[in-house]
Amino acid sequence: MKGQLYVTDEARTICFEEEKTSDIVNIHFHMEAGQYGVYGNEYIPPFIEKEGVKKADILTLVIDDNQKHFSSWILDVKKAVGGEDVILHLVEQLAESIKHKNTITNYMEDYTERQHVGYVTRELQGERIQEAVCKKKAYIENEKMALERVPILIGTGMKTKLLKEEAKLKVLTAFQNNYIELRGEKHIIENYLSHEEGDKYVCDLDVVCF
Repeated sequence: MKGQLYVTDEARTICFEEEKTSDIVNIHFHMEAGQYGVYGNEYIPPFIEKEGVKKADILTLVIDDNQKHFSSWILDVKKAVGGEDVILHLVEQLAESIKHKNTITNYMEDYTERQHVGYVTRELQGERIQEAVCKKKAYIENEKMALERVPILIGTGMKTKLLKEEAKLKVLTAFQNNYIELRGEKHIIENYLSHEEGDKYVCDLDVVCF
């Protein structure tokens, strides 16, 4: 069920299927004695209002209480990654799900974590990402030149809009460089490519504690 957390204390494979594309992620839990795994699909903490809240498809943890360390995975599944709208939405999903994950792991503040944040996709469109960054830079430069030629009152609204576009450029540039920034902290983004198997696209994800 979406939004629920499930715990497993034995090695197993959980199959996640994305609703829109039917793309599959096989999550292979590899655990040693004393370790356990946690899995959630579109997990949101129960005390958070669910309406309109962004969340990633997959949240997975493998925890070792004896060694006091754990590994975490926050992943979203996209058919293709490249356009501005897709990137901005994806970054929002990942950033929010990091917060959701932290509500679970806050009590493990003395544990060492290895965090994995990213996405699974059939196609990583590097040229479209570059194009999105270039277009945003050009748009901002044009707006700055236009701002110099307008009255102050009109310019105030333009400045506000410009600040929003500059914030988007920052997100796009960071994504192109394989990270997102959350509260001043950088989180490396990983990408996993799915492969065609019959009429499905499949990605095999091995999750292990460190």
